[in-house]
Amino acid sequence: MATATMRDVRLEDHKVPKMPTATRVRYGDGRVLPVGGGLWLYRKAPLAPVKDAKTHAKALEVGDPIAAAIEELAAETPYTTARRSMARARYRPFHLLLVNLPRRYSPPEGSRHGETLQQWFGDERTQDRLLLMGTRLNDIVGGADRSIGDVIDSVATSMTTYEVPMVDYQQDLEDVGDMMTRSGFTIPTPKDFHLAESWWAAGGSTGASLLPHADHLHVFRTVAGSQTAARHDVDSCASWPTGIEGHHVLRMGSVYGLDLPFQGAANSLSTWASTLLDRGAVMVSIRGLIEPSPITRKELRRQRDRYLRDIRNAKAQGKLDDQQQEEMVQTLEQVEGAYSTGKAFPTLVETSVVAAFTGQGKKRLDTLGNGTAFEVAPMDNRQPLALAESWIGSPVRANPNLMDLPSSSVAYSGIASLGTVGDAHGANVGFTIRDRQEALMSATASSDTDVYPIFGCVGSSGAGKSQFMAYSAYQYALEGRPVIVIDPKKNSDFSESFGDHGTTFSLDSFAGGSGGLGGAGGTGVFDPLRFSKTPGDGINTAVSMLHAVNVWPHSTQNFEADLQEALKYGVTRGAKAIGTTLEIAKADGKATPELVDPILRQSKNDPLFGAMVGLQDDGEVLSAAEGITYIKVGNANLELPPMGVDQATLGLTQRVSAALIRMMVFGSAEALRGRRGVLMLDEAWVFLGAGAEEMERLGRLARSLEVFPILFTQRISDLIEANLTHHIARGIILHTKDPKEAEAAFQLFGVEPTPERLRFTTAPERIGKGGANFGSRKPLFEYDDKDNRVRLIRGAIGLYCDLDDRAVDVEIKIPPDFLAKSSTNALDRARREGRIVI
Repeated sequence: MATATMRDVRLEDHKVPKMPTATRVRYGDGRVLPVGGGLWLYRKAPLAPVKDAKTHAKALEVGDPIAAAIEELAAETPYTTARRSMARARYRPFHLLLVNLPRRYSPPEGSRHGETLQQWFGDERTQDRLLLMGTRLNDIVGGADRSIGDVIDSVATSMTTYEVPMVDYQQDLEDVGDMMTRSGFTIPTPKDFHLAESWWAAGGSTGASLLPHADHLHVFRTVAGSQTAARHDVDSCASWPTGIEGHHVLRMGSVYGLDLPFQGAANSLSTWASTLLDRGAVMVSIRGLIEPSPITRKELRRQRDRYLRDIRNAKAQGKLDDQQQEEMVQTLEQVEGAYSTGKAFPTLVETSVVAAFTGQGKKRLDTLGNGTAFEVAPMDNRQPLALAESWIGSPVRANPNLMDLPSSSVAYSGIASLGTVGDAHGANVGFTIRDRQEALMSATASSDTDVYPIFGCVGSSGAGKSQFMAYSAYQYALEGRPVIVIDPKKNSDFSESFGDHGTTFSLDSFAGGSGGLGGAGGTGVFDPLRFSKTPGDGINTAVSMLHAVNVWPHSTQNFEADLQEALKYGVTRGAKAIGTTLEIAKADGKATPELVDPILRQSKNDPLFGAMVGLQDDGEVLSAAEGITYIKVGNANLELPPMGVDQATLGLTQRVSAALIRMMVFGSAEALRGRRGVLMLDEAWVFLGAGAEEMERLGRLARSLEVFPILFTQRISDLIEANLTHHIARGIILHTKDPKEAEAAFQLFGVEPTPERLRFTTAPERIGKGGANFGSRKPLFEYDDKDNRVRLIRGAIGLYCDLDDRAVDVEIKIPPDFLAKSSTNALDRARREGRIVI
């Protein structure tokens, strides 16, 4: 009886722990002492987009750390014979644990406008994902430099405490730790381990109660919830009330039948692990033994004749037709060919894959593998054991469906995939489509990391560019950054969107005082002598602007040198505007009337030109207040030339309009100099048409100015033709109707133009005259007849291309209260303006 009792205790301790954990001690460096003995080391794997990768090569890179770690672990496996049955005892066991739990949104730590983000997205669901890789460490009794006394002490310690001294594992700990570090793994934080050890309790307390049923597990995170279930028939959950507090259901399944030993990683079926997540898995546990490839090669040779004999017998018994027989023989030859090169991946033998799904009575587990490379079997009557198999350091093995796989089938399965994109802080762009990760856009990342400074938001009219402009500008203002928004669309007005955080100026007033375009000129709001930080910069910009406008069309004289001398003279006499500077130079004989008079005359008579040539030293000048400085065109009539047209062929009005646009851009950049602010240019093709070389100059100077320029445009090819490709490091691709423009957008950001991406980018928002097309990037709306209101179904989808060379689809989720103030929809505009729409 005593022997039986001891056996029961041993089995309970080692196979089904009383407490929901298999860990006796966990150390801060990732070491884990399991209840079953030995010592394991766990490391955190890096995660990156796979299905959302910019290119196929980028997708493969995500699996490289796991492949490299397994390769190194296999290489150091000692064996004296290549026979599997003899060497198996020395194989290194491994454990990959992927956790993917839904979470309520919380703002990023350190956010400057976290309170507002919480108000906007407090009910948003995100995903908390983690991947750990563990392996058992090998011990040397007494340590690497052991003496006889050390060995005796080590054995005595093990017998009295059921533990082994850490010195026994020190050498292997260092070796394996170095391997994992070289492969890109890091030490898990206490928060990481808590998630890994409590995923089944939704990341809460591991003291949650478990109630197993034949094909599922009930988890009660609160005492009240378990008491509610106890008041009913605990064996018949169908009679329980709905909505039990702190209660959820898990279903454990066995994943098997993987038919991908030597499939190319380009095959969509190869990313089977990420497909499991797409189909609702909250946990995937993979365990097995790492076999060096030379042993697999030897085993294949030894078993070849038996395998071929089995194929022939199956054919003779009618279990295989000619095609199936041929395919199996070809597979054998492919496998032999791969291993004969000596470059094959290590083999993962006795591999067990267990996955957990939430919900009871939902889709049957045995149908989840339909259309994939795997099958899923419910682990009926093994639910607690299947759960225990997933635990860190667990000795439990409950899966009856074991597989032998090349390590590539696991490393490149998408198990390390996470569709994350953007910066560590900044304005909220939205949430990634596949994995619901928040995407942020920093205003200072380019300056701080010394990369190309310009952000490009591209897409067709109606794709959501102006909405995104207003939304991100508002957030940067909440961060306390100065923001200048230049809106060149006639009669466009986003001032209500910015509220108390914005100061609005209309070009009407800039160009002609309170009387608008009919008023006097010479305001000098965009006079480069007034807005430039140094006199030298102001003089050079003024000369360039005046020469480009050229108010002396009938003169053959080149006035650049004369202008330089006159402006410099006037500045040294204390003048602060172009007009006053030239008047002083003329009065003192340093400039001729032929040079000066046409400039002064044009400034007085042309309000647009007068906005660049001040006739007084005082008066309003472009500056960036705290918050948003919103510059709109209003009713001003800018006649801008097409891009690439020779300036010499333009009329005076077009030359003035182009020059004014350039001064608006550089005046704004100067106003933001050194303040780590943001400059937004809506309809950027307008600015490119006014002077592409000046925009290229902005790209060169923005980083040193510590200014973050954001360009919004529908004419994507213009950015490439303007030589801005080498100044744009990141951006967003929205709906782009023209396939050629869509391809230009992919070229701009270095994204592989797959057919799927092209279809998604160019697809209309509606399918014929029917309902909303969720296969389009456009924002989707529906009309509410009762309220005479347009309701947003889904925000615009943008392909966010970030500084880390990632490109991931993001839903731009503009909060309803902000959208109501910024929408450009005709019904919404009429409602804001108090107009009745018929």
